[in-house]
Amino acid sequence: MAGTTVNDFGLVQQAAIDAMKWKLNIEITMDQANKVMGIPKKTAFEQLCSLNKTMVTADVIDELVNYFNTQLIEKYAVKGSIELMPYAAELFDHIRSSGAKVYLNTGFNRQVAEVIVKNLALDGVIHGYIGSDEVDAGRPQPDMIRLAMKRAGVEYSHLVMKVGDTVSDLYEGFSAGCAWNVGVLTGANTYEELRTAPYSQILSDLQPLIAYFPKAGRMLGGRK
Repeated sequence: MAGTTVNDFGLVQQAAIDAMKWKLNIEITMDQANKVMGIPKKTAFEQLCSLNKTMVTADVIDELVNYFNTQLIEKYAVKGSIELMPYAAELFDHIRSSGAKVYLNTGFNRQVAEVIVKNLALDGVIHGYIGSDEVDAGRPQPDMIRLAMKRAGVEYSHLVMKVGDTVSDLYEGFSAGCAWNVGVLTGANTYEELRTAPYSQILSDLQPLIAYFPKAGRMLGGRK
């Protein structure tokens, strides 16, 4: 969601920075925060602690995640704090008008994702959304895509388009066997980083994807 279809103006990275400072008095960089975007937040904080050579218990990781989630829920609930990425509204409209379905997935838990959906009034725009806490394994594993397919009634992954702004997004799409596995440069990772993962295309923004609809067949558009 954040970085692909939603512009949160860096709130998610700042929440990670704030959590590490609050609990461990460790000042991480924006680059370090970017490197763990898109994955389940427990895993993200485990990696951040490892990068900073800090041994922590599972309880400390839970505290970091809870602080992070609390900060985001508070900030994301404020009107005007987030907005759709350029061309996202048009893309959603074209997907729906083509008869395809659009699902969002995210490294956030469902409670955080729900705040985003409510703030941006997306309930009547997208067909559904999935948080990383709804599956056994988040990105880069394919579980969230497969759950979206199940809810959408899509049986085969060759009918699925995955769109994301992180390396973990692209590995998720690859793991799920998506026919289209598209990276966009609107979020955390650079072109040089995204090209290290399996991809169909790497785009500067969402605009070129609009051309895939309405002539496309039954596809499932999705993120992060």
